Amino acid sequence: MKEFKLGKIYQGQLKKGSDIAQGLTKFLKDNKIKAGIIKGIGAVESAKLGYFNQQTKEYEERYFNENMEIVSLTGNISLKNDEPFPHLHAVFSKKDFSLVGGHLLSDTLVYAFEFEIVTFEGQAHIREFDQVIGLFIWND
Repeated sequence: MKEFKLGKIYQGQLKKGSDIAQGLTKFLKDNKIKAGIIKGIGAVESAKLGYFNQQTKEYEERYFNENMEIVSLTGNISLKNDEPFPHLHAVFSKKDFSLVGGHLLSDTLVYAFEFEIVTFEGQAHIREFDQVIGLFIWND
């Protein structure tokens, strides 16, 4: 466990057609953000989600080529390979009001997206590969 002090709080948006994961990663790098939390709402033109299969220790990916609302997007920020890394999960609502969700992957394209980032001051968590779990997790 680590204890942090609150840093800056940002509100912003990503432009229509941009990739959410890539856009947030660029924002973190440009602003030298190494620790914090992310939240977002809006809508997507399409989405790519992952489900981590604990038995095979591999992500199963699914692409949704449809317009959906972002019901919830949440994540944390730490360092992976010495670079800011947003670990993101999202829940989307389809036209029929059913929901899909999972680990947010690149190739999720914005229709409209507003985000909030709360930064933490202190030494950031570092993600390293854990052989037993099969994931990059905080090493401390």
